[in-house]
Amino acid sequence: MEQSQTVEILKALADETRLSIVRRVAQGTCAVPSVDIVESCQNAGLSQPAMSHHFSKLVNAGVLRVEKQGTSKVYRLNTEVLERAGIDATKF
Repeated sequence: MEQSQTVEILKALADETRLSIVRRVAQGTCAVPSVDIVESCQNAGLSQPAMSHHFSKLVNAGVLRVEKQGTSKVYRLNTEVLERAGIDATKF
């Protein structure tokens, strides 16, 4: 893995809100529907644009994978990328 990609992953995880999102996804069995995460983020006072920004950062950094299922999205932790960056995904 290139150093720039590792830096991007660490920057994405350095934000408290994004780290919280990753922890919620990691606690899911294998995938978490975006509606579940959105509800918990809205309860924390985040707006839709703020949530979209945070999800985009995590997906672009490779921390999360997103799959469309019908009209909704399902997020999965990208454990392979995290492990290559030296991050133990089981510690979230």
